[in-house]
Amino acid sequence: MSLAQEKEIKRYIQKSLDGDPKAFEWIVRKYQKRLYYTILQIVMNHEDASDILQDTFVKAYTKLSTYDQAFPFYPWLYRIAINTTINFKKQKNRNRLYSLNDNDNNHKLDLSKPANQIFDAEEQELIKDLKKALEKIPNEQRMVFVLRVREGLSYQEISEHLQISMGTVMSRLARARNKLRVLLKEYVGNNLNGAKYEL
Repeated sequence: MSLAQEKEIKRYIQKSLDGDPKAFEWIVRKYQKRLYYTILQIVMNHEDASDILQDTFVKAYTKLSTYDQAFPFYPWLYRIAINTTINFKKQKNRNRLYSLNDNDNNHKLDLSKPANQIFDAEEQELIKDLKKALEKIPNEQRMVFVLRVREGLSYQEISEHLQISMGTVMSRLARARNKLRVLLKEYVGNNLNGAKYEL
């Protein structure tokens, strides 16, 4: 992100801190699509992703005064989103222990429903392809893959976010990549190094 863009973001942050309600709405519009896409790839459910996204922005708004403007804004917002997602997954896993419904498919990505009109038709096609592959790998591998490949976090950052060792991060990432290479071959042929998929 350019210096001019970062300055613009911080101008809106300051406006929000000064009490301008439209300023934070601008921040939401700027980042909601990117954050939603990241969350969706982890939870694989549109409704859950929307709820987590909303919680993320609520937390960001209430904590905005704690943001240090000496640093870029998006990594700060992103950490809130990832922590909110991880906490949601933990809570959902705990709740599932008490469920008597063995056919609970609420965690599946339902592409028959629109993603709250955040994505256009072309992006929905991309989600469909990713869904087919990502749903077939374990959640812990999927989460590491999304954080590393899609979001560009370092092994150390992933280790800290997920509270696992760096060795575990690398192991899960390697297994995820190997499985996805095989699975995505069915959808994109042998062109795995093209623009659409880079594993």
